[in-house]
Amino acid sequence: MRVNQDIDQPFLIGPEDGRQIGALGMVHKVGADRFDGALLIMEGVLRPGQLIPPHTHSREDECTYVLSGELTFEVGGEIVQVQAGSYVVKPRGLPHAFWNSSSELARVTEVHTPGSFDRYYDELAEVFTSRELDDDRRRQAEDALHAQYGLTFHRERVPEIMTRYNVRP
Repeated sequence: MRVNQDIDQPFLIGPEDGRQIGALGMVHKVGADRFDGALLIMEGVLRPGQLIPPHTHSREDECTYVLSGELTFEVGGEIVQVQAGSYVVKPRGLPHAFWNSSSELARVTEVHTPGSFDRYYDELAEVFTSRELDDDRRRQAEDALHAQYGLTFHRERVPEIMTRYNVRP
């Protein structure tokens, strides 16, 4: 692996640094280009009541570090509630979801390896904010994007999680 030492890319990425994806509450912190695609680090927020629906990655291993707040994770059928300072490991091929059922905002760092997920968040934000898509076409665009990035969403599980934990995607 070669580290990209491009002079235009700083070695220090501060708390306010990174490219914002406002529609998703996400920030690019360390892009895949920094380590020849081997790593991607994002930060994000989960509002109270927000659900990241159950899904499975086929290409990336993922690890969440909870920076602040309290979240509930389901990984491979096991449900755990975690506090700030916790790491949650989500290997590729293992279904997972997480949600904020507290009344406080939660902040996370998402680490993906390899970094092949680098553009996914940007492209998903474009789908979410497009004024040209009705609900059916938006769902089709989401499905196409998920297929492109090797993601499988388990939508059949969403109603149960919504009802049990009072959360929404």
